[in-house]
Amino acid sequence: MAFVNLGENMVDKLDVFLFKKEVKKIIIGRLSAEVIDYFNLNCSPCNIVLWADRLKYTEKHKTDFKSEQEYYRHIEEIPNIISNPDYIGLHPSNNSIQYIKKIDENMLIGIRLKPTGDLNFRSAYPITQEKLNSYLKAGTLVKYKKIIGNID
Repeated sequence: MAFVNLGENMVDKLDVFLFKKEVKKIIIGRLSAEVIDYFNLNCSPCNIVLWADRLKYTEKHKTDFKSEQEYYRHIEEIPNIISNPDYIGLHPSNNSIQYIKKIDENMLIGIRLKPTGDLNFRSAYPITQEKLNSYLKAGTLVKYKKIIGNID
């Protein structure tokens, strides 16, 4: 099985065509100690992995975007969304962490949580501003800058 580690310095863009070159999984980010501490998670800092089959799964959300080009533009941004989200939160019922960043649309990345080993990318799709506002009002999301201590 081929494996690509994008390294300590995460790339800015995800090349979806890597999966056509016998690559089965790619490290797309890391769960940081700051996020673990803020949400009091029962795990250690670790890699976040995208498997080829999960990327295919996200294609069901293609029609949620204004165009196919917009879909690919947002998918390319997955490493950036994980490393520098606008908002982050815990899904209240499915044991996952959510990273959200405004690109052209508010893009949500879902990552399945588990106590040991690498974490797995679950899904990516756009959410409306209304949905984002309801998450913020419910307290299930916080500004990422608050987590890393850069908010006034």
